[in-house]
Amino acid sequence: MKKIFVFLILFLFLIPNFTGAQNYEGCTKHTWIFGAEEYSLEIHFGEGGIVRDGNNLQLFIPKLWYSHYQSLPGGFRIASNFTYFQYFATTEDPYLRELALMLHNISKDKGFDNLTEANFILSFVQEVPYLEDYTATGFLDYYKFPLETLMKGGDCEDKSILLYTLLHILGYDAILFVMEVHYFGVQGHVAVGLNIENDESPFSRFLKDYYTYRNKKYHYMESTGATSEVLGIGGFKTIHYYVGISPEEAGIEIENLTAVPVGNWHYEGYEPSLLVEEINPPGENFSWYVLLLTLFTLIFVPLFISACLREKKHCPRCGYPLEKDYEYCPNCGYWLGYFKPPPFF
Repeated sequence: MKKIFVFLILFLFLIPNFTGAQNYEGCTKHTWIFGAEEYSLEIHFGEGGIVRDGNNLQLFIPKLWYSHYQSLPGGFRIASNFTYFQYFATTEDPYLRELALMLHNISKDKGFDNLTEANFILSFVQEVPYLEDYTATGFLDYYKFPLETLMKGGDCEDKSILLYTLLHILGYDAILFVMEVHYFGVQGHVAVGLNIENDESPFSRFLKDYYTYRNKKYHYMESTGATSEVLGIGGFKTIHYYVGISPEEAGIEIENLTAVPVGNWHYEGYEPSLLVEEINPPGENFSWYVLLLTLFTLIFVPLFISACLREKKHCPRCGYPLEKDYEYCPNCGYWLGYFKPPPFF
């Protein structure tokens, strides 16, 4: 009984460590592998700028800058209209531009061609932690700005907007895809389409899945994760989501795919007049985890204490500590059973 309660307590207190990015107050770290090399990006609150040490990057963002994005109203963050995506692709944000240009500099140093660079940037975004909107905000769907996604993680549309923004900063011809996927039911999904051809690139052989929009081929880019495991003949095989590989390669059906070009830059990032000292994003004031922990405390802690008290009993005559299966007190011989022994015992 005690072991069960201890497990439940540990499980509840460890839940935050199982989800989200590797972050603590003011810092988030992302690591990813590309071409057998490891890369990392640390994001800190501090004086703005980016620092590179080999394959390791440190991006510094003023906290007020980040708070500005969090302060923007939640009305157009709800998924009622996909054209709202245009507000979130903040291609003029100086810190996103610095990050994109630094990723480009790494690509040049490594000798990547344009398709390899696109896969390099895709691999980075794929390793940004996937986080359901409801878990993070309390809303069933809630769009995030790219800096918010970098700091806290996000779901398919958040990561796709981040990927689209980085590609657009570097001059790539990209659009967003919205669709329905059949995966444990019908789910809405968002990905990126990239118009790119490079027959000499080592990644050109993966350019399988594309969708035509305005007479141009836009190759599918899956931002959610890097791989899927598929059961086939001979066992499981791994599907790697490079540029041009869609979930259809893993047997997932895609329907009603629609291109969403993002070209009306109504909102282009930071506006000094909207700075705030401190603000929480909509929905973060309500924590399901805190509620769950409170209910657990009120219901199970008294039961746990009671169980602990019952596990050890004492002799009613002499107070000697007893094990629960004792029939007699080993100290004074007092009978502990429910029934008195026979007279001849």
